Amino acid sequence: MFSAVMGGVIRDTLTNEIPILFRKEVYASACLAGAVVYLTLDYFGLDRDTNLLGSIALIIIIRLVAVKFKLNLPILK
Repeated sequence: MFSAVMGGVIRDTLTNEIPILFRKEVYASACLAGAVVYLTLDYFGLDRDTNLLGSIALIIIIRLVAVKFKLNLPILK
């Protein structure tokens, strides 16, 4: 999750843009959900390859649904 999020933050910072992470995106939340699913499935002893595919699929599905339906996280004031 750290490398996925920080790569985008560094890219946006170097191009003088506000990082996507700080603009209501579901980006980091999708990675966090995938990490939680991975750790949960690992705890229950699921095969590593199946675990990885399930976690990756969840992240991709969350991102695709968020983009398709223009879903954003609420902004904290």
